[in-house]
Amino acid sequence: MIRLIGVLAWILMVNSAMADENDFRCLKSVGLKNTIRLQFVFQTDKEGIGYVRYQAGSGPVTIKWLNEKELRRTPGGRPSEVETQWAEITADARSGTYAVVSQGARISEVRYVRKDGKIFRFEEDLDASTDQGCEWLKK
Repeated sequence: MIRLIGVLAWILMVNSAMADENDFRCLKSVGLKNTIRLQFVFQTDKEGIGYVRYQAGSGPVTIKWLNEKELRRTPGGRPSEVETQWAEITADARSGTYAVVSQGARISEVRYVRKDGKIFRFEEDLDASTDQGCEWLKK
């Protein structure tokens, strides 16, 4: 029994270390009465796969990379502005699509288009970002 607990502890430590290697962003909705907060994770060990974790959600929701297009080329060797699209995949089907506009590491816009066409806009929530992920204060 003690050996099993040791193995489980090791697995949790390895998973935590791997999670820290992922690139993530803490986001909050813009223009809604009740703010939606989520953690958007780009998994470094699985190209084209990531997940979102909603503050009030029951667990991570898988997202899959769809495409990327260059929006604006910038002079002087700076990174171009690109829009990357991700499909949110749930157990019953595709739920919606995220569009992330970025230039290098800087994200300027995030939109989520739900299956019914409703659009939600997000901005980075820098106050929620920690080394371990997003930590939201209850308000």
